[in-house]
Amino acid sequence: MNWWRQLFSRHAMYSDLSEEIREHLQEKVEELVAGGMSHEQALAAARREFGNAMLLEERGRQMWQWSWLENILRDLRFACRQLRRNPGFTLIVVLTLTLAIGANTAVFSMVNALLLRPLPYRQPERLAALTRHLGGVLPGGRVFEEADSGHDGETWELVRDNVPSVLPAAYKPGSNGINLEVNHQVRYVHNQRVSATFFDVLGIQPLLGRNFTQEEDRPNGPKAVILSYAFWRSLFAGDANILGQAIHLKGVPYTVVGVMPPGAETTAAADLWTPIQPWRRGEGGGINYRIVMRLKDDATWAQVDSQLAVLHPGLFDRFRKDMKAQLMATPFQEALAQEKRTPTLILMSAVGVILLIAAANLTGLMLVRLSRRKDEIRTRLALGAPRSAIMRQAFMEPLLLSLAGAFCGLALALLGLKSFAALFPPDMLPFGGISIDGRVLTFTALCTAGVSIFIGMFTVSSSGHVQIRPTTAGRMSGDGAPSGRTRHLLIGAEVCLTLVLLAGAGLLVRTLVYLQTLPPGFDASNVLTARASLDNPRYHDPAAFQSLVRESLAAMKQIPGVESAAVGLSLPYEVGLNDGVKILDAPKGKDELGSSTAYITPEYFRALRIPILAGRAFTDDDASTSEPVVVVNVSFAKQHLGTLDVVGLHLGLGDTICSVVGLVGNVKKPPGMFMNAPLSTEPMFYIPFTQVDQPYLKLVHGWFQPSWMVRGQGPIAGLPEAMQRALSKADPELPFSSFHSLDDLEATALSQQRVEVLLLTVLSGLAFLLSIVGVYGLVSNMVVQRRREIGIRMALGCQLGQAMTTVAGSGLVAVGFGLGTGLILSAFALRVLKSQLYGVRNLDPATLIGVSLFLLSAALLASFAPTLRIARIDPAATLRAE
Repeated sequence: MNWWRQLFSRHAMYSDLSEEIREHLQEKVEELVAGGMSHEQALAAARREFGNAMLLEERGRQMWQWSWLENILRDLRFACRQLRRNPGFTLIVVLTLTLAIGANTAVFSMVNALLLRPLPYRQPERLAALTRHLGGVLPGGRVFEEADSGHDGETWELVRDNVPSVLPAAYKPGSNGINLEVNHQVRYVHNQRVSATFFDVLGIQPLLGRNFTQEEDRPNGPKAVILSYAFWRSLFAGDANILGQAIHLKGVPYTVVGVMPPGAETTAAADLWTPIQPWRRGEGGGINYRIVMRLKDDATWAQVDSQLAVLHPGLFDRFRKDMKAQLMATPFQEALAQEKRTPTLILMSAVGVILLIAAANLTGLMLVRLSRRKDEIRTRLALGAPRSAIMRQAFMEPLLLSLAGAFCGLALALLGLKSFAALFPPDMLPFGGISIDGRVLTFTALCTAGVSIFIGMFTVSSSGHVQIRPTTAGRMSGDGAPSGRTRHLLIGAEVCLTLVLLAGAGLLVRTLVYLQTLPPGFDASNVLTARASLDNPRYHDPAAFQSLVRESLAAMKQIPGVESAAVGLSLPYEVGLNDGVKILDAPKGKDELGSSTAYITPEYFRALRIPILAGRAFTDDDASTSEPVVVVNVSFAKQHLGTLDVVGLHLGLGDTICSVVGLVGNVKKPPGMFMNAPLSTEPMFYIPFTQVDQPYLKLVHGWFQPSWMVRGQGPIAGLPEAMQRALSKADPELPFSSFHSLDDLEATALSQQRVEVLLLTVLSGLAFLLSIVGVYGLVSNMVVQRRREIGIRMALGCQLGQAMTTVAGSGLVAVGFGLGTGLILSAFALRVLKSQLYGVRNLDPATLIGVSLFLLSAALLASFAPTLRIARIDPAATLRAE
């Protein structure tokens, strides 16, 4: 008899066995009747000789193996019937598991894409990013450590020429917008600048054409461009003859030398790539490059580290002379995920806590459900059912519920992944996108197995303690045995973990409030801004640039309702240009320091209503032939000049000596080289747009898009269209790339903090709800199970309030235990939030106390609400029942 029939045709086999036994019995009866016995005597004799037919049939079945499978299937059918009889309970459990497992699956998909999934390049384990590590001890004993992936042209040349074990490539970390002219129409596209070896290092070969050559990657080399597959298909209709043709980028012709294959991904979303042409001057004089390296076939990473260690020892003296610095090869995937790693792991920890809380809560529900079936279990034990069968059946319900929750959670995760792109800012999304693959499915399966084993472990243990003859104490309390103590511990654990999540959410909320309530330093009302790309040779000429600005602003001021208009290289809430400045005659003495800078037009401070605290703003008289002048902000004056009496002091910008003519207030800016907070104030100086030269314009417009800003006397209908028409009067071929209000810029600058607050608040709210429901369910179940005991005590003189306090106290004891352990756990767990907090400490007493009181208040309500049913207990009726 083959195993296939044993497994899938068992019912037919059992029928055949029964039929065969009946036939043998009938043959024996017929034989005895033929020997002279009556039919009744023959039947009795045949049964005596043959034995118990049912027992023979059962033994025959056992001989056919797979009985364990039949037992499991029978237990599963029994569990399904039990769950169908309690649809409300089943729905609550499946919904809870759907939320918990779905959240874990969705967030793990991000972790998988960020940290676990191999990069989509050839031999990704042989790729590394060049990182600069600084370390030392600051005054006061604080240990300072910093890792950065940014490099200048000098570092690039040293690595390229002195590290033979790798093939290096330089690239710009993101893409910037430029203007492409096609058929006399200007289109805004995204361009990433890379070195000649970039695609070779990543292991990407063009679908058409070739990669960049070394000649094209040298300063002032031939203009070449490589197109992405999607861009080639959409704009050029997949024309195979595009190679060798010229397209106009940034106002000059670029020759198309290649087309990338479909699905090719680099470190930035780009429509096309151009050579970065790295060198030591211009942008190469600053920290503007990233370097990726591919290990050669005959080399090891140990050789690479030794070759990096002997590079120019004074390479980093310009950063921190009091710090030790070294270059290191960091796995490329780790370097790409460096800024996203901590927030993502914090989120993963939070959803993991939710899963634990959900498992603990559902375990409590299952124990309550099991306690109500104790009479059924005792009856089955008394009828001879083995205890192992009872325990096996107790495990089947958690298994079925977990599987249902996993299936629905996976569907919920698929829906959640579609909303991630809208919810998360682009810089938080993993490189290469998010998807559900085998690794994610394995994680979901492990979560399902873990939940079912966790719940089943307690339910099986509780079912194993059921006795056929319960003790008197068990009859009275109903919950005094192991399951009751277990539920108290589970509720305490839920409250503990909930406190940690609530405290973390509270700290992030306080951080967001702190950042939002920092004095902005300007008035954002009725201001609309627009960016335009001036990365064009014709606007490298100062005269043409100044003409564009003057003509466009003059046209914008003619728009009805416009109060003022201005142009600036950067705005509040935007990263500014970092530049070095020499302090020539300040009290602190001569020194070269870093600061943010921006060119602006005379009405810039007026348009944004930034207060002028001393001196004056720029005027039309500050021309290119006039004395060079600057305006500094308060942070610059305090940190670099050591005084607010700055008017008349002099600064050195390169070879130019500038006079400080004004002092203005600070405005909120996002992280730059000189600060770490998402929004804060940093040293900054402003220069007139009329006093910038050609090299400066060529450099800054390759990295930044200046902004036009218009302040209206009130809301102005159709203002974006009017601003574009005004710009077109100055240059018909120059479009605005985007329009923003200053509130939009603030929201973008704080997008990561908003997402963290939203997600952790939702998760902590879910944890809070589960914990409070758990406390309520614990006390409510105790009221039901101890109803007889309470009735007897009240009949003997116990007061109503005393009875309510006694029952509610069991829930409060569990809550108190959870709060105490939660505060201890918070002292360690909240350290991981330290890098995400600003304006508040990770162990902020006000937050911890406030969260504890909030949780305690809700727990008090949840504990006493069920005890109101004690008032409906009739002591006399209880005594009569006894």
